[in-house]
Amino acid sequence: MVAGPVGIGFPTGTSGTTTISGCDLLVGFSKFINDYWASETTSAGSGTFNTLVDTSLARFGDDQILDFYARITEAGSNLEFEVRRISQFIAATGTIFVDPPFSETVGTGVDYQIHRYDPSVKFECLDEARLRDDVFEHAFRLIYDDTTTSDGLTDSYDVNPDIRSGPMYIFVEDPQSVTPEWNVLSNPIGNTTTSWTVSNTTATIVSESNIDRLIPKYDTSCMKMSTAAAATGTVAQTVGSMSITAAQAAGRKMTFGAWVYTHNTSGVNLQFSDDLTDTTSSLHGGTGWELLTVDKTISQTNTTTLTATIVVAGGTAGVTAYFNRAWVYYGDINLIQDVYPWRDAHLLRRDATTQRAKLAWIPIAGRQIRMVGRQYLSTLGTVPATQCTNTMELDEGSAQVLYGAAAEILYEREGLTTEEFEAIARRIQIIDRKKEATQAWGYVIPQIPMIRSPYQ
Repeated sequence: MVAGPVGIGFPTGTSGTTTISGCDLLVGFSKFINDYWASETTSAGSGTFNTLVDTSLARFGDDQILDFYARITEAGSNLEFEVRRISQFIAATGTIFVDPPFSETVGTGVDYQIHRYDPSVKFECLDEARLRDDVFEHAFRLIYDDTTTSDGLTDSYDVNPDIRSGPMYIFVEDPQSVTPEWNVLSNPIGNTTTSWTVSNTTATIVSESNIDRLIPKYDTSCMKMSTAAAATGTVAQTVGSMSITAAQAAGRKMTFGAWVYTHNTSGVNLQFSDDLTDTTSSLHGGTGWELLTVDKTISQTNTTTLTATIVVAGGTAGVTAYFNRAWVYYGDINLIQDVYPWRDAHLLRRDATTQRAKLAWIPIAGRQIRMVGRQYLSTLGTVPATQCTNTMELDEGSAQVLYGAAAEILYEREGLTTEEFEAIARRIQIIDRKKEATQAWGYVIPQIPMIRSPYQ
């Protein structure tokens, strides 16, 4: 499953993901509600750990920032992400007293922020805002679920629970051939072990049957790989069996991809090697047939090594996997990934009780089925260290929608003064006008009403 962002009605593909980190969202939200100050200390605090000194704070009166919050942002320091309430402030010296104390002395040149409202509450408001309907309409993740393989017998399929809204569309795979001139592998189907070096695993060829409709995926036979517990097996092809030399690959970007079937989640991936390094794909998710891919720029001095390897680690109980069709070629991954043409998009029906999508036709056996739907933005969470590094799938425009909703939630929680809320309300009104404007754009996201009950 892959997920991409949407920023105010802009659905994206599976690449080029736009995200904003939690730290940047905190800053953006704080500026949105006019509650942000950032600086660095000008001298060290006390040995009792309860002071922070910055002469630039002299701009504030002695009582102006009482009960505000100081947040340390110095990257890599032991104090990073610590937040303390300001209990006293001496403007003449720029000295902040905090309660409780920091965990150690705040030194010189330490980056920090000041917030009127507790930053942890701001993070909570951002996470809560992403769940509001008025935000979800304009800022969400697009979910692409490719984990279903047609058996050629049914037109009804389970909907992944990660797809909260939809699926809006279903696409059916248009398989990529393994025999074009640009595929340098020999015997890429997996219907023979010839040209493949098998090590520490048992490789056999299995044929199609009426009993198992999913294996092989495309062809009349494919390779089965069985690895014993605690062992790591490999099925590899080197340049000696490929239609190129190692030197010909030098300095070129190349891709290795293969369709692999397993229900193991921790032991199957691809490895692509040149003279200098081994580059690995992500691990198989254990969902059945998955297209594993890895690309790399081959070493400029590559002269002897170019190896494409399917790795099957046995784990604690042994692992069985299958492969059917593989590629090694010059170019990027998209050549074998972009196999869901728009012409194959169809309307579908979803049973709200069983959460199954019912198509108007039965896809050919072995074809992957891609379901496209929507899900809430990713959460920032509650752990200070990871709140900053976690991300939401937003661009600057959709972030404004999130800030507007979060401001309303903060107002409900904390109670802003009339003057403060009036200023924030004007910003929220601007955001509302932007949301209304998206409905007039020609590239608005597909709408859910196309999902109809099968009983109508």
